Amino acid sequence: MNLHRKTLVLLHGHGIDDTIWDSLDAALNEYYTIVRPNISLFTFCQSVEDYADELYRFLTTATITKFTLIGHSMGGYIALAFAEKYPELLEGFGLFNSTAYADDEAKKHQRNQTIELLRNHGTETFIKNTAGNLFGDRYKELYPDRIKAHIEYFGKLPADALIAGIVAMRNRPDRTAVLAAMPFPVLFIIGMQDKLIPFESCISLSEYPKQSYPFILAEAGHLGMVERPDATARMINWYMGRI
Repeated sequence: MNLHRKTLVLLHGHGIDDTIWDSLDAALNEYYTIVRPNISLFTFCQSVEDYADELYRFLTTATITKFTLIGHSMGGYIALAFAEKYPELLEGFGLFNSTAYADDEAKKHQRNQTIELLRNHGTETFIKNTAGNLFGDRYKELYPDRIKAHIEYFGKLPADALIAGIVAMRNRPDRTAVLAAMPFPVLFIIGMQDKLIPFESCISLSEYPKQSYPFILAEAGHLGMVERPDATARMINWYMGRI
């Protein structure tokens, strides 16, 4: 047994929880120590910096002090805030269908509308409305039952926690400078069919770090770790071998 296994921290996005990593975890845990914080129930964080501080407390309490951090979507926003505040803990970094840009005014307006939807109609309606945009076209065609299961499972998340996350995302600053300052190569995994974060926006981010490894999941949407877990695992494994 390898006693010096690298630690890989996977941070999930908004409207989901750490179970989103199940297939990826199964493919990678033979090689790395996988840590999957669950931030889906937090109602007390008011900013991505607050979430980053909670992540810091969680990891240091578990005496996890050197690791690669990969953040998906909102998890990437938190990961960037974490990298800005606690860079000494990181030995690798990745963004998975995420961005370092701040929200523009149109996106902020959309988030405000989503907050009202959650307040007035609850989580299940929100998850039903968004589930179709999370997956690529082929996956939706092949696995309608999995989309239905996604809605049933995540429709039970607390609305207050979802609203807290939206407020934090809406108010986050641009952190492209954090990417530019990374002392190691940065991994980018980008779903070609992602309807939430434009492909062109994600690709343009790879110009900021001194060294970037951008990977594209051709037939995946926003949840590539669910849609194409084997390909995703190969990308992460390749990256982990180079840092």
